[in-house]
Amino acid sequence: MTIQTHDNVYPLSQRDAPEPWTVTQGLTRREHMAALAMQGLVAHYGYGEAPAINATEIAQWSVQLADALIQELNQEASAASRPNL
Repeated sequence: MTIQTHDNVYPLSQRDAPEPWTVTQGLTRREHMAALAMQGLVAHYGYGEAPAINATEIAQWSVQLADALIQELNQEASAASRPNL
């Protein structure tokens, strides 16, 4: 299965009684992976320390890591779906 950056991780259900349940989007997989990467970067390096100097750089690095992970996972999935010759 190919991972799409806009796929939802945790779709949220919400209900405004007496109306029926509705589903909201929640986080995308890309946003979720970037948030996890950001959490790890900040926990490891601390805020304002090398190699990222400010919040913008930490955010950019987090998104780059998420994109790289999605790309790698898609390559592995593609390779696994090919028949062995």
